[in-house]
Amino acid sequence: MTSPDPSPGSSSTAPTAPGSTTSDAAATATATATDADADADATTVPRVTELWVAPERHAPMEPRRRVEVEAGAGVVGDRWHGTRHRHVTLQSADALLEAAEALGAPVPASATRRTVTVSHGVVPTDPGARLRVGGVELEVVRVAAPCALMERSMGPGGAAALRRRGGSVLRALSSGPIAVGDPVEGLLTAPTPSRGAGPARRPDPSTP
Repeated sequence: MTSPDPSPGSSSTAPTAPGSTTSDAAATATATATDADADADATTVPRVTELWVAPERHAPMEPRRRVEVEAGAGVVGDRWHGTRHRHVTLQSADALLEAAEALGAPVPASATRRTVTVSHGVVPTDPGARLRVGGVELEVVRVAAPCALMERSMGPGGAAALRRRGGSVLRALSSGPIAVGDPVEGLLTAPTPSRGAGPARRPDPSTP
């Protein structure tokens, strides 16, 4: 037995739920797509995951949810505030995982004594490279080479494990806040050829 043909003028489109309209369905679809885009953004855009400062050299690192950066001076309240170039240090959680594998033990972000840790990506080390963290523009000065203090904060072998994985030293080109969750622009997706397999650098005496 065959189904009767639809009556003239009828539509083959499935009916909407009682009380809803086509515009309601479209709005729901748009909202779902927006939520999906937001979820994708959260996993693909590098973001600040940790912030650490020390009020003076060799002092214990202190966690922060938000810091203030001053152009030409650095992070307010940090030991390097007011220095010529060492305004912010930035590292990637990806590099910390690699360091932990090399060390054979976890490497907490605070153990490296860097200011900013980002969720993923490769931190550029070529001088002059630009990054934007939240609304603050930063410029790479040099690679942040590990120092002898890593042997205490990370354990024996810490400095070697962090070599070429310690991120970069940056100068602040603009002022503003940096907060946990802020997006980061300017990271690389793979190591730069000139830095990825280069010779080991001398320890950085200014890290503490």
